[in-house]
Amino acid sequence: MDQKQLERFVDVAESGSLSRTSKRLYISQPALSKSLRLLEEQLGARLLDRGPRGVKLTKFGEAFYKRARSVTSELRRANDDLNYIKGQFTGCISLGVTPGPGILDQIIPKAIIRIALKRPNLKFKIRSGAISELLVDLRRGDLDMLFSILDERTKGPDLKTQKLFNDSFALVVRTGHALLSQKEISLNDMLAHRWVMLEDALPLWDGVMELARQNKVEATMGPIESNSLVFIRELVRKSDFIGIIPAYVAEIGTASGNLRYIPLERISHHELLPKLTRSLGLVHSAEIELTQTAEALRRSINTVCIELNLVGKSQGVITVANG
Repeated sequence: MDQKQLERFVDVAESGSLSRTSKRLYISQPALSKSLRLLEEQLGARLLDRGPRGVKLTKFGEAFYKRARSVTSELRRANDDLNYIKGQFTGCISLGVTPGPGILDQIIPKAIIRIALKRPNLKFKIRSGAISELLVDLRRGDLDMLFSILDERTKGPDLKTQKLFNDSFALVVRTGHALLSQKEISLNDMLAHRWVMLEDALPLWDGVMELARQNKVEATMGPIESNSLVFIRELVRKSDFIGIIPAYVAEIGTASGNLRYIPLERISHHELLPKLTRSLGLVHSAEIELTQTAEALRRSINTVCIELNLVGKSQGVITVANG
């Protein structure tokens, strides 16, 4: 049994097709079938059921697959570390990133460019997706690290986290919005417009609703919720909606001239609004030590966050400039 046998088996188990794996791994289908048969003979168990619609794991295959994934991931990391010690900066870094402007278009590209220019043979795999999906890949070894919101989902004995910075939420509207010209903005004024926000900002909306109830202000329009910052930013930019977005995203939007902050001091009862912050950082497996190349990327990401004044700004919290 060798590493290539395990990698081929894992790929077939995940693709469900010998033909797809043979094309992806650049191996002929007969050679692939022979490799799998030899693996089954060595283990003394049938791992795959072959049929006209592809292949499926047997009960032995399912048990072996979980271990084989871990073994192949660790072998890859071991080879990467050995090459690093030899001065051969090869191998691959796999990073998961929860989507959002400011992360995928600033922090991560800047961090990777620093390393990629010095190590041209090093491969990078950057996957963007929902945190629930990326955590699954992280736990099974497909990802070295995850850049994400640090919340209840990233807690657990099997995970290690490094907080990079705190981010607060900002209220934004499009440039030229009528609210920007008002000296005082009442709850009625605020609730006369539709609000669009991330799920993380819903407690802020709940706080606004509680203020409205206390002041007998009727709210006739419910919020629009999305997990896409790009969608929220564009919706606000192209309408009279009020957006609740992370401050680092708001800074990018206001710098480009597309968005403007709602001056908080002009909002009636603004001091009663809940002040929401959330932690952003890196997550990796507690059971799998980071490779030297993954450590280099971790340090690079941290350096970029410092250079962008995200780390340590106002005790780690990004403050929103009013006006």
